[in-house]
Amino acid sequence: MPGRLGLTFEQFYTRPVSRNAALVSVALLLLAALVLPSLGSSVSQVPLPTLYHVHSFNLNLDRDRALERAQIYDLHQGVMSTPTTYFRVSDRRKGTLVSLQPVQVFLSPGSSESGLVQAWARDLNRDGRAEIAVRDYATPSVGETLTLFRQKKAHSLSFSKLQTVVGDQIVIAKRKAPVTWKVLIKANHAPNGRDHHERWRWSSAEKKWLCKADCVPR
Repeated sequence: MPGRLGLTFEQFYTRPVSRNAALVSVALLLLAALVLPSLGSSVSQVPLPTLYHVHSFNLNLDRDRALERAQIYDLHQGVMSTPTTYFRVSDRRKGTLVSLQPVQVFLSPGSSESGLVQAWARDLNRDGRAEIAVRDYATPSVGETLTLFRQKKAHSLSFSKLQTVVGDQIVIAKRKAPVTWKVLIKANHAPNGRDHHERWRWSSAEKKWLCKADCVPR
């Protein structure tokens, strides 16, 4: 029934559940993966993380017809409730989604208000491979971080880190591939003491996004 806890990943993806119940179900599954390796010690001493946000995307990453699933999520874990962002890819094998090892994207510098803001997963630069872009908020002094991962090769289920872009605010300016990012640098974070509205565009030669307009030296 909708709202019932203890759903498997397959049930979560195929059954109509409320948003809150769905988040709780994912949290329980993620917590199990994090807690089970620590069963050799006292489980009661392991701080349980809390799932805050989750973004899910259906992608065709390998050679079969079944769609894979990329999930980007953040957890508040540890004694200090430190926000940490991860992504994981799930492959459908014999009708069941099998999750690969999660990849850590972002670790908060200490602010409990930091964490996942937005995510994208698709071919963002029109090169035939999928990218995963994750936007996290850090602190007022640091701003936001855009972390980009790229599919290691065509038809691969693995991703490697491509680059990180930091600014006070980061938004997607052009959504059609190759996408463009707009990065705001506030005056108090710029050497010349004025606001900058950077434009980051994909460079085929450099194989990464580069600032092309109103850039602040880094």
